[in-house]
Amino acid sequence: MEKHQSSMGRMELAQSYFPFIQPRSAWLKFKTLLLEDPDLSGFAKQRRRTLLPSEVNIIYQHLGRP
Repeated sequence: MEKHQSSMGRMELAQSYFPFIQPRSAWLKFKTLLLEDPDLSGFAKQRRRTLLPSEVNIIYQHLGRP
């Protein structure tokens, strides 16, 4: 059973995938990953800085958990 995921800032999520680089660099790399996947590209283009739990779960389904 999937545990409940809370909303997450996009920089925080990016840093969970790329923990050993600066936050802005992590976001830029993560944004590139999102843009390469047609199902996820909308998340890279949105103006909101926080991802909803359902959005985080969609990203996890496509990219795997960090």
